[in-house]
Amino acid sequence: MAAYLTHQQKVLRLYKRALRHLESWCIFRDKYRFYACMLRARFDEHRDETDMVKATKLLKAGEEEFWSRQHPQPYIFPDSPGGTSYERYECYKILLRMEWTASSTEESSMELTALLLSMNIPTYDLRMERMSLKQMDLVGIMTQS
Repeated sequence: MAAYLTHQQKVLRLYKRALRHLESWCIFRDKYRFYACMLRARFDEHRDETDMVKATKLLKAGEEEFWSRQHPQPYIFPDSPGGTSYERYECYKILLRMEWTASSTEESSMELTALLLSMNIPTYDLRMERMSLKQMDLVGIMTQS
């Protein structure tokens, strides 16, 4: 069962979306900062509203204004869903996670090397070039036997 959002959560999400779209409209940081302060002042005007009927109407009016003034092509961060490089380098993330979990002892690095060789990840060849000569000799012994 999905949880309902509280009024405060809805207002905060509207504020954040408005700030993100404001970044798309204002390229220069000083101009963005000026309009962000004005936007914050508009939200702070009704911060202490106790009448929930009026607060809900204000929220609905704010969402309608946001919808009418939103940017036609908002900036999407490259790593975010819908971005240009979303999930692009998953194989590197897997390798890094495996290296972080392995300890610095020689046995665990040997086990990691054997595991990486068995996975047949194409990026492993690039990492082999960076290994020290001693580790390359150990890997050579493991793969030949």
